[in-house]
Amino acid sequence: MNKQAGGGMASKLGIRAMRANMGTAWKNDRRKVLKSITAWILFSGIIIVFVFLGQTPNAPGVASGGTAASVNGQIVSIAEFSERVEMLSRDSRFTQMEQFGPDFARQMVRQQAIRSLIDAQLLGQNLGRIGLTTPNAQVRDAIAEIPAFQEQGRFSKTLYLQYLGGTRQTAGEFEEKMRRQLAASRVARTFSAALRPLPFEAEMIGKVEGKLVNVEGVSVPTETLVFPDAVSPADIKTFLAKADSAGRIKSYFDSRKSEFSKPEQASARHILIRADKKDSVKVATARAEAEKIVQDLKGGADFAKLASEKSEDPGSKAKGGLLDFFARGAMVPEFEKYVFSAKPGQISDPIQTDFGFHIIRVEAIKPASETTMEEAQDDIAQQLVAQDRSRDEVANLEKALAAGDSASVDAFLSKYKLSWSESGPFALNAESIPKFGGGDEAGAAAFRLSMAKPLAPKLIRQGPQALLLRFKSAGEAASKATAAKPKSPQEILSESPEFKAESTASRRIDEAFASWMESMRKSAKISINPEVGAQAANAPDLQ
Repeated sequence: MNKQAGGGMASKLGIRAMRANMGTAWKNDRRKVLKSITAWILFSGIIIVFVFLGQTPNAPGVASGGTAASVNGQIVSIAEFSERVEMLSRDSRFTQMEQFGPDFARQMVRQQAIRSLIDAQLLGQNLGRIGLTTPNAQVRDAIAEIPAFQEQGRFSKTLYLQYLGGTRQTAGEFEEKMRRQLAASRVARTFSAALRPLPFEAEMIGKVEGKLVNVEGVSVPTETLVFPDAVSPADIKTFLAKADSAGRIKSYFDSRKSEFSKPEQASARHILIRADKKDSVKVATARAEAEKIVQDLKGGADFAKLASEKSEDPGSKAKGGLLDFFARGAMVPEFEKYVFSAKPGQISDPIQTDFGFHIIRVEAIKPASETTMEEAQDDIAQQLVAQDRSRDEVANLEKALAAGDSASVDAFLSKYKLSWSESGPFALNAESIPKFGGGDEAGAAAFRLSMAKPLAPKLIRQGPQALLLRFKSAGEAASKATAAKPKSPQEILSESPEFKAESTASRRIDEAFASWMESMRKSAKISINPEVGAQAANAPDLQ
């Protein structure tokens, strides 16, 4: 019997739909959940003011020796990684990740721990090149001001040495960390000073907030525009003859091996007599009825006919109790244990589960099977040719958009039976375009459109989809009626143009700093301990 309590058997399509819904929820929610964390990682995750809680930072059970990563030949130790993991784990911004599951939260913390340590190394290695150094006196003063090292308001060398001993650091190692941190803080202040809000930004925000725009959009599938069925055997043969095709096929096969293997599967019929385990009277009655059905079946009664008459599982009753092929993990343990151990045609005694009593007959067993790369190469080639053609068609569309060629755009949409739909009016401060999404990039692109230049000059990429935009109309927002409930000072502040100008400047600073760090990463030689990398393997990249 299926693990869901609805009584019916969940199909593979149902499981896929559930996974898709989970993916959509993560896609929609993570922007709100992680947006503030991203900015924090860029600065606070790298530029950390040391706050000590009077305890050693090494998590229990984590080895302090060894290398977590290497950055241009300089080592990030396992001890540093463990310390950063523990520190991030205590931060309230990361406790928000628990809503996506404890494993996800742990992976997120570990990913950001190793990333911030690598970035801190890169930053330290480049500070001298840009003329940012920290004198010894400033390092000493900063250490002396750390509360954890003070006793009765004065620096305590004893506490300092205790901390160094507990964290297995020398004074030189710790002071060098502090030197990098102080220099990094100067970098942060430099970015903030250079990219602070401009005087006219608040005024401009106030003017545009009342503006509304209405656009039309089309979601273009960038990878699946051309269907594999449109690829002919001759096209496949031509593809396989190319020099790079064997490597592409191997890469595709290796990354999707699960698609080319099938686990052991079984098909069965069953009759369910429902009974709540907590109700002993109903359990006894249901057991007796199930035992009577078993006797009838072993006496020659037709299983499908009895299932249609007596089964209380609505999902299979109409099909004579038939459950299509399913793999291990789809059914409750008691049901599954019998099915995958019995022989086809064998009728079970009553098997009790949380749903009641089942009488089961195994119809067929399909052994596990695997398709080899050689067996799959034609199908893979067909997929890759279709994918290449899709990308080529999208590239041609982008050329037409850049040239403002509306006739070619219309021809593209007609060829692939794609049509425009309307967003409805929305304001510049909307988090995304209604009906289409796309985030800040799409919203900004929409407000650059006009009657004179109606087509967006480029597609807004959204994973395997891309958003095509066209101007529809513009207008003014109606004035809001006075709210019945007075606004709090915090609400008034957050809605002010000045506050929004500061927020815009903050995003500008984050983006500039992220771009600078990314340029350093690309030119650096970075290697990560495979074990450390595995601990953070499934966390999303915040940048």
